[in-house]
Amino acid sequence: MMLAFFNYLFYSKDFIPHGHCYLWKTGLVWLHIISDATIALAYYSIPVLLIYFISKRKDVPFNGVFLLFGAFILACGTGHLMEIWTLWHPDYWIAGGLKALTAIISIYTAFALIYLIPQALTLPSPAQLEAINKTLASEIVERKNTEQALLRISKAVESASDAIGIADVAGEPIYHNPAFIDLFGYTVDELNAAGGPVAVYQNPAQAQSVFNTISNGQSWAGEVTMQNSIGHTMQIDLRADAIKDLSGNIIALVGIHTDITERKQAEAKLQTAQQFMHSVIQAMPVPVFVKDATDLRFVLCNRAAEELVGVSADEILGKSDYDLFPKEEADFFTKQDKEALTSKKVIQISEEIFHPKNAKTCVLHIKKTPIFDSQGEPKYLLAIRENITEQKQIQAALAASETKFRSLVENANDAIYSMTLDGIFSYLSPNFTDMFGYGISEFLGQSFVPIIHPEDVPACIAFLNNIAQTGKKQAGLEVRVKRKDETYGWITSNTSPVIDTNGQVVGFQGITRDITERKQAEAQLKQQAIELEQTLKELQTTQSQLIQSEKMSSLGQLVAGVAHEINNPVNFIYGNLAHANSYTHELLNLLDIYRINYPNPILEIQQQIEAIDLEFLIEDLPKLLSSMEVGAERIRQIVASLRTFSRLDEAELKPTDIHEGIESTLMILEHRLKTKVNYPQIEVIRDYGNLPLVECYARQLNQVFMNIFSNALDALEDSLIQRKITHNKPQIRICTQQLNAKEIVIRIVDNGPGIPEEVRQRLFDPFFTTKAVGKGTGLGLSISYQIITERHGGLLQCISSPNEGAEFLIQIPIAQPDK
Repeated sequence: MMLAFFNYLFYSKDFIPHGHCYLWKTGLVWLHIISDATIALAYYSIPVLLIYFISKRKDVPFNGVFLLFGAFILACGTGHLMEIWTLWHPDYWIAGGLKALTAIISIYTAFALIYLIPQALTLPSPAQLEAINKTLASEIVERKNTEQALLRISKAVESASDAIGIADVAGEPIYHNPAFIDLFGYTVDELNAAGGPVAVYQNPAQAQSVFNTISNGQSWAGEVTMQNSIGHTMQIDLRADAIKDLSGNIIALVGIHTDITERKQAEAKLQTAQQFMHSVIQAMPVPVFVKDATDLRFVLCNRAAEELVGVSADEILGKSDYDLFPKEEADFFTKQDKEALTSKKVIQISEEIFHPKNAKTCVLHIKKTPIFDSQGEPKYLLAIRENITEQKQIQAALAASETKFRSLVENANDAIYSMTLDGIFSYLSPNFTDMFGYGISEFLGQSFVPIIHPEDVPACIAFLNNIAQTGKKQAGLEVRVKRKDETYGWITSNTSPVIDTNGQVVGFQGITRDITERKQAEAQLKQQAIELEQTLKELQTTQSQLIQSEKMSSLGQLVAGVAHEINNPVNFIYGNLAHANSYTHELLNLLDIYRINYPNPILEIQQQIEAIDLEFLIEDLPKLLSSMEVGAERIRQIVASLRTFSRLDEAELKPTDIHEGIESTLMILEHRLKTKVNYPQIEVIRDYGNLPLVECYARQLNQVFMNIFSNALDALEDSLIQRKITHNKPQIRICTQQLNAKEIVIRIVDNGPGIPEEVRQRLFDPFFTTKAVGKGTGLGLSISYQIITERHGGLLQCISSPNEGAEFLIQIPIAQPDK
C-alpha cells in the first residue's frame, strides 16, 4: 500500500516539464532559475538566524513562534527550489505536496499568532522597561548595602568573644555564634534536641524569669549559674533583650553570655587570701600597725600590737599617735611616718626606747613601709615594731663571751680558722699572719684554694668532703701552703664540722700548725737515705766493673802471653817450612835423576820402593808441606789478632785503624761464625768506608766490639735453635762511615728476632741481663756504654723493634779533645 502511494506520488509520465510553458527560451528559463534559487537561499538563511537568536536569548518570551516562522520560511524556500526542479522534471505531485505542507505550517503559525498577540500586547513599552530597570537598579543598590551591613554585623557576631545566642519569640534557638558553641558545646540543633535554652541553666526557674522579662520587651542583665554540654558549671554574666522590627514588634530574642568563672574564682581566692593574710597578721608575734596615709590614724593592728601598747584594738583603731602616746613621742613617730610617705621608701629604726602604758620600758626595732595605690601614691603606712629587748641582752652576753673566746683564740700559737661548706674563710685568727705572712683581710671571705699547693688541693677537698658527709672531725691532714714570700711550707690541720640545730653540717672550723721544720728534717733524712742507697749502688757497680775490667785485663795479659809464647815456635816452624819445602823439591829432583839414569835398581831397593809407596810419597809430600805452611800462617794470623785485640802496649790514646780492631775481634770469634749442627754459618757482611786513623783507647774499643758481636751471635744462635726467626740466613752487617771532618760512625746490624721496647730501654743499665744465670753478668753493654760515652765522648745507642733485628750505632770523634 505504502509502495503504491510512493509510486503514485512520483508518477509524471502524463505531464510535461514546466520548461515547455516557457518554450524553453533560454533567457526566460534562466530568469526563473536565478530568481527561485536566490529566494530559496534567502529563505534558508532566515531560520538559521532565528535559531541562533533564540539560542543566545533564552530569556525572550514566545520563542516557540520563532521556530514556527522558521519552519514556514524553510517550507517556502523548498517550494522555490521545487520550481527549478519541475522545469525539467514534471514531479508536480511532489511540488503540490510541498505547497500543501507550507499551507499547513502557515495556518498553524497564523493561529499561534492569534493566540500570542494579546499576550504580546501586555509586554511593557521601552519607556516602561526603562522605568522598571531604574527601580530595580535602586532596589539592587539598597539590597547590596543592606547585605553589606548584615555581613558586617554577621562578621562582628561571628568573631565576638562573648557567646551570642538568638531564639525565636517562642524561645526556640535559631542561631549560635562560634563563641557560644565553644563555651556551651551546643549547636542550634543540639540545643533544641536538649530542650532549648533552659538546658544551659542550672536553675530552670531563673531561665523562665529571664524569658518572661525579655518576652515583655524589657532587658535583663545579671549573673547566673549555667552548665555546658558535659555538665561543667560556669558563672555567666548574661545580657538578654528582645529584637524588634521597625513597627516595634518582637521578632526574636537575643542573649549575650560572658564567662566570668575565672574572675569569680579569682575574687573568691582574693577574699580567701585576704582572710588568710588577716589571720597571719593577727598571728604574727611582732606588733603590726597600719595607718591611713592621709591623717595617719590607725586602721589595723594585730594582737601583738595590742599587747605592746597595752590597750585593745578598739581603743587603737581610728586614733592617732597623739591619742595614745605623749606628745614628744607622738611628734617623733609622726616625723618618721611623714618621712617614709614623702620619700616613698622603707624607713628602719634599729633601736628605739619605748615606754608603753602599764608595761616595762623596752627596746624596739621599727620598720615603716608605705603601701601604694594603683596610681603609685602612698595610701597606707605599714609599721612593724619588733621587741628586741631580750635580744639586746643576749647580744651583750654573747659579746662578753666572744671577747673571752677571742682572747683565747688570738693568743694561741696555732692558726684557727672557720670556713663555709664551699671553702670560703669566715674567720682567721691573728696567728694566720704570723704563720703565712698574709694579712687577714687578704683571705677573709676568700677561698682557701689559692694558698694550697696545686698538687695538694684534691687531698684538701677530699678531706673536707669526708667531714661534710660523715659529720665527724678529721685530723692529720698534711699539705703544702704558699707563703706571702712565694715559698712553700708544710702544715697539719685538724678540722671539725659546724652543725646547725637540724643536725646538718653548715661549715668547718679547725686548727692549723706549721710543721715545715719537721717536714724538712724528714726530707733531709729521706734524701740522705736515697743518697746512701745510690752510693751503695754506685759502689756495687764500680766494684763489678773493676772486677770485669780486671778480668779483661788479666785475659788481655794471658792472651798476650800466650800469643808471645806461641809466636816464637810458630815463627820458627813457619820460617823453616820454606827451607824444608826447598830441600824436599831438591831431593825429589835428585830421586827423579836416579830413576832416569838407573831405571833398574837392585831388588832390595825395588822392594823398599813398593813398601813405602814411593809414587804416593812423591805426589803427597809437596801437598803436605803446603798444608803445613797454610796452618802455620793461620796460627800466625790468630796470634797477630790476639796481640792486636789485647794491645797491652796501647793502653793510652793513639791513632788506631778501626777496621783492624774489628777484624781482630772477628778473628777471635770466627769459630762461632762457622756452620754448626743446629744452625747454618753466620754470614758477616763488611761495608767498610774510607776511615782515617782514629784517636782512641784501642784495647777498650776492641772490648766494645767484642761485647756487641757476642750479644749479636747469642741472639742469632738462640733464635735459630728456638726457631724464633723464619729465615735460614743469619747475618751480621758491619758498616763504617766518616760522617764529617770530626766524627765517624760504626753500625753493627743483625737480622735476629729484635729487642722488645721494654728491654731496649734498659740495655745499658748495670746488671740488667735477659740471659740465663751464669751466661751473662749484665755489665758488658753497661761498660761498653761508659767506654764510648765517657772515655771517648761519643754516642752508643740501640735501634730495634720486634722481628726487625737490632742495630748498634757507635759514633765517636776522630780526635779526642785535650784533657
